[in-house]
Amino acid sequence: MTATLPVADVDLSLDRVFTPTEERILTAALGLIGRRGVRRLGMREISEAAGVSRGTLYRYFPSKDDVLAAAADYDERRFGTGLDEVLAAVTVPAERIGVFIAYAFDFIRSHPARSLFESEPEFVLSYLLDHLPALRGELMERLGDALDAVPAVAEGAIDREQLADVIVRLFLSSWIIPESDEASLVQSVSRMLQISPA
Repeated sequence: MTATLPVADVDLSLDRVFTPTEERILTAALGLIGRRGVRRLGMREISEAAGVSRGTLYRYFPSKDDVLAAAADYDERRFGTGLDEVLAAVTVPAERIGVFIAYAFDFIRSHPARSLFESEPEFVLSYLLDHLPALRGELMERLGDALDAVPAVAEGAIDREQLADVIVRLFLSSWIIPESDEASLVQSVSRMLQISPA
């Protein structure tokens, strides 16, 4: 069984800026998705959790499908923006990889919808599999030459794409199988890649 997010009638263009009201609605929706699941999510609960009237909710998002699609877009932008901010502070290639790993695992650990896998594993798996190529591409774009700092890449044992694939798969598996010790996992991955942890 596969589950995909619906195509929404809301603006999902790359240059879209979310209003504070939209952010409040989408943040509330992500929290509810984690607690209630996608199937049990209702527009009334979203409006109550966001502290907006149902009329306001429907003005921004005419349907639950629109909320879900916009929440996925908002979440991807939130991750990307935060990642860009932490990467901008680091110029040493190996440190950039360490910063990415630390940020990515922290993002998952604190994600409001992380518990969704417990109630709707098929939805989460389908979503992650659908987004694997894009995530790998984003990692390649953001880290690029920094991946060459990993000895296995520098020595030609694997190429950048293979390394990006492994890192993304570790990142996604962390969503499904929570770590008992987040810091230890980041340190283990950093040691495996032979880079300094952030």
